[in-house]
Amino acid sequence: MIRLLLVCLCFLFFAPASFVSAQSREQQLDAVKEFKRFFRKWKGTAERVEAILDLKRADCPEAVDALVKVLRHKDLEVREAARKVLAGYRAPATVERMLGGLVDMKDAELRSTFIEVLSRGGQQKLKKVLKEVWEKNRKSLSLKEKYEIARALKRLGGEGFEEILLALTKDKAFEVRLAALDAIGKSRLKKLSKEVLAMLDDPVWQVQQAAIQALGSLRFQDAVAPLIEKLKDPGRLKIDIAEALFRITAWDFGTDYASWKKTWDRLSKLDGFRIPTDAELAKAAKNREKYDKRYGKGGKKNTFAGIPTTSTRVLFVIDVSASMDDLVVDRSKFKGYGSFRKLDIVKAELAKTVKSLGPNTWFNIIAFASKVKKWKKFLVPGTVSYKASALSFIKSLEPLGTGRGYNSAADGSGKTNTFAALMAAFDLDPAKGVVLTGNSKKKALKLDTIYFLTDGRPSIGKYVDIEDILREVHKINETRRIVIHCISIGDFEGSFLKRLAQENGGVFVDLGH
Repeated sequence: MIRLLLVCLCFLFFAPASFVSAQSREQQLDAVKEFKRFFRKWKGTAERVEAILDLKRADCPEAVDALVKVLRHKDLEVREAARKVLAGYRAPATVERMLGGLVDMKDAELRSTFIEVLSRGGQQKLKKVLKEVWEKNRKSLSLKEKYEIARALKRLGGEGFEEILLALTKDKAFEVRLAALDAIGKSRLKKLSKEVLAMLDDPVWQVQQAAIQALGSLRFQDAVAPLIEKLKDPGRLKIDIAEALFRITAWDFGTDYASWKKTWDRLSKLDGFRIPTDAELAKAAKNREKYDKRYGKGGKKNTFAGIPTTSTRVLFVIDVSASMDDLVVDRSKFKGYGSFRKLDIVKAELAKTVKSLGPNTWFNIIAFASKVKKWKKFLVPGTVSYKASALSFIKSLEPLGTGRGYNSAADGSGKTNTFAALMAAFDLDPAKGVVLTGNSKKKALKLDTIYFLTDGRPSIGKYVDIEDILREVHKINETRRIVIHCISIGDFEGSFLKRLAQENGGVFVDLGH
C-alpha cells in the first residue's frame, strides 16, 4: 500500500510535461467554453468585467477568438477589460493568433486594437508584421491604425522604421503626427533630427510641443538657435522649450530669451565648441535639481494657489460641492483670508489670480458639484470687462446641496462629480464621449492648462473609482497634452490628485486642512 502511494506521488510530482500541458490546455478550453456560455446572460457591467478578467489564466488562441467579439461591446469598461486581458497573453500560439491575419485584415478597428494590445504587451514580433501591414496597406490605413502603429513603435522601439515614422509625421491628422514624433524622440532616431526641427512650425500646438520634446531627446545642436527664437512666442510652450534647451546644452536660463540668445551667440562661435555629452548632461541635471529645491525657480508667471504657469490658455475648475461649506481645521494657515470656510478661501485665491491676468491670457471658469456649470462657453481674454464679469461669477458661487448656490435643492446636488468636471474641461460629453463644441478630431483645442481644485473624493457620476477616472483622462489627454495642476483643501487624502497631476504634467498642492 505504501509502495503504491509513493508511485502515485512520484507520478504527480514528476509527470511528463506533455501530461501537464494537456491538463492545462483542457482547463483553458473549459474556461473559454463556460465564458461563452454565460457571458451574454449577465446584464451587469461588474459581472461581465469579472468574467473577462477570469480569462487571464486561459492563455490560448480560443480565448482570443472569444474576446474579439467582446471588443465590440457597447460598454467601455467591458471593452477595456478585454484589451487588458489580451495584452497580458504570452503563450506563442496565442500571440500568433493575434498576429496572424493582421496584414490582410479588413476591419480597421480590430486591427488597430490588436496593434495596441500587442504593443502594450511588449510583443517584439509585432514589429515585423507592422512593416508588412504598412507596405501592403499604406494608402488605405485609417487614422486610428496609423496612430496605433506610431504608438506601437514608441513602446517597442522605432529603430529601422525611420521611413515609416517620417511618413507619419506628414500625415493630415495631428494625432498621428504627434504620436510619430513621440516615437522618434523615445527611440532617439537622430537621423530624423532635421525633419523633426521643421515641425516646430506645425499649425497645431500639441505637435509643436511633441517636436520640442523630441528635439530635447535627440539633443540636436542645430535646434538650439530656432528653439531660442521660439522663446519669444507667448504661452505654455516656453516651459517645454526651456527644458529641451537644457537637455541639449546643459545650461539653465529658464525662459529668459535674452540670456539664452547672448550666451549661444557667444559660445557657438568658439573654435572646437561642442554640446555636452550625455554623462555631462546627467551631472548638470543633478545639480539643477539640487539648486531648484534650495532656491526655487524664477521668472514672471501667473499663479493660482502658489502654482505658476507661463500658459496664456487657462481653465479653472472649482469644486462647489456641499463639503466646501465646511470650515478648515488648521486656521493658522488661513489667517489672511477673512473667512475659514473652504469655498471662501478658494474664491479669494481665484479672484486674486483673475485680477492678475493680462489681456493676452485667455481663461474660463467651471464650477462643479453633481453637475457642471461653465462661466463661459469658451476661453475669453483677460480684459477689464471679462475680469469684472469673472469676479462677479466667483462672488456668486456657493456650495450646492446646502440651500444656497446655483442649484439650491438639498437633494444630492452637492455631491462630487469629478469625472464630469474633467470631461467638461476637455469639452467632452461624459455620457456620450463626444466633443460638445464641434471641434473635430483633426482640430486640437486651444486650452493647454487646467487648474483643478477639490476637497473630496468622487462620489457621483459615470465613473467614481479613481482608477477608472485616471484611465479615461490618460486616454483623452495623450493627444490633448493639457497640463493638469491639482489643488486640495480640507481633510482629504490627496493620492488621487497627486497622481492626476503627475500623470498629466502638473503640480499637486495641498492648501491645508
